[in-house]
Amino acid sequence: MRPLPRPGRRALLAAAGALALPLAHAQSYPSRPVRVIVPFGVGGNTDAAARLLGAKLTERWRQQVVVENRTGAEGNIGTEAAVRSPPDGYTLYFGTNTLSINRVMAPSPAFDPLKDLEPIALIGTTEFVLGVHPDVPVTTTAELIQYARANPDKLRYGATSFQGVFAMEQFNALAGTRIERVQYRAMSNVQVDLLAGRIEVFLTTPASVAQFIHSGRLRALGVTSDRPLPGLPDVRPIGAALPNLKVATWYGMYAPLKTPTDALAKVSADLAWAIEQPDVLSGLEKVGVIARFGSADALRSVMTKDVETVEELVRRGVMKPGS
Repeated sequence: MRPLPRPGRRALLAAAGALALPLAHAQSYPSRPVRVIVPFGVGGNTDAAARLLGAKLTERWRQQVVVENRTGAEGNIGTEAAVRSPPDGYTLYFGTNTLSINRVMAPSPAFDPLKDLEPIALIGTTEFVLGVHPDVPVTTTAELIQYARANPDKLRYGATSFQGVFAMEQFNALAGTRIERVQYRAMSNVQVDLLAGRIEVFLTTPASVAQFIHSGRLRALGVTSDRPLPGLPDVRPIGAALPNLKVATWYGMYAPLKTPTDALAKVSADLAWAIEQPDVLSGLEKVGVIARFGSADALRSVMTKDVETVEELVRRGVMKPGS
């Protein structure tokens, strides 16, 4: 075989080099610490789940995974920080369905979460528990719906964020009830007024109310999952009383747009491995997160579906952006 002319050899070497670059990146990534931005404060479910996963990925990668809490503006400050980060694989973002809700209720001019973040993987969900103060004369979801319809404007619920409003207003819309919202700054204030009977209804994450349910100070009526939750084994699913109520917080990992595909694939594969590890599974369960791995497409799908649900609630006047 005759040797290639010099220009041909150069082209062939250049092509081979280009093909080798992604492989080299995949083999070396990550070669330095990775930052995970969490748009909420230390101590909540989102932060706790991110730190569990970060610790396990640190073991896997032998590179430190550092969780950085960037709070404010219903999570938009942290999201913008992630969107504006270099798309090199060394900044990740751990988000929730607040992304979808904010897109309608508190949109940022700086980004669009459906267009400016790269979904990597769906991690899991936190189902909700529905309940009442014991003075409300109901013991099931069906009885609550009947009582609320017969007593419009008598019952109230507390909310600290659009996420809480999103959950309860879906209930109102599907049940044909008018349980009124009372806005609060912190969940601790909601708890105080629930226990005192100044507000009567809750639809929230179990971590916020489980201790009061166990002590009998609040009454649980049902959970939004298909089966009883580990921390509330005696509370049955809402089921037939309101079969279309699908309320849960989901958690997903993202990266800035244009992050290398090999880095995305590496993070996705190692997250799938991480949530199968017994210590991670039990740790997530303790903070109320049910591990449920899903692909980037699955994460994109749940985001889009939530946006459509919020938009429908806004069209019907049930929710109002900015309120």
